[in-house]
Amino acid sequence: MKRDVHFIQAFPTNGIYTLIIFLSREICLNVGKLGQQRFPKGYYTYTGSALGKGASSLKRRISRHLQKKKRNFWHIDFLLANENATVTAVAAAQTNEKLECKLNSYIKREEEAKILVKGFGASDCRENCGSHLLFYPDIIEEPVLTQKIVKCYEVLWLNSPTLLHAHILSMHTHGIKLSYRNLKRRMGCSYVLAPRVSNSSSVE
Repeated sequence: MKRDVHFIQAFPTNGIYTLIIFLSREICLNVGKLGQQRFPKGYYTYTGSALGKGASSLKRRISRHLQKKKRNFWHIDFLLANENATVTAVAAAQTNEKLECKLNSYIKREEEAKILVKGFGASDCRENCGSHLLFYPDIIEEPVLTQKIVKCYEVLWLNSPTLLHAHILSMHTHGIKLSYRNLKRRMGCSYVLAPRVSNSSSVE
């Protein structure tokens, strides 16, 4: 089934990205060579980059992450394939440089995030990040984490982060849906509103 791809097209062709992930219950997973790992319920971020063309572009990478049915290749694939894991938002910024380690380390330090699985998504990391998957045990509301991540992008002088919410219900504050203009003013970045993302969909 083909999905409306207008919100994917809002992202830059190349750059770095951060997935905001909610795990609705504690799970144990076999994560490839990392073996059996425990993941507590709560919010996580995963930061990566996609600097190529075609299948290696940022748009295609994000599209792949939003699909449930795919071959498990990266560590993050094992987590996102689980029925209890949902990508609730994606932040991304245009760049032709591999800045994901710099961004990931900054997020970890500033937001006091925790590393649960050493080496997760960091097999080729040269900055000793420890893990590109971070856990936030004290955060229970997704908008709070989203604001923190966007702020990290801004502080690091990354050009106008693009933010996609995969679940439009998370765009409500006190029962009132925020307009695009209000969101941009509130968050200091571009917002793309979209319906709930279908797990079985893909970008063609």
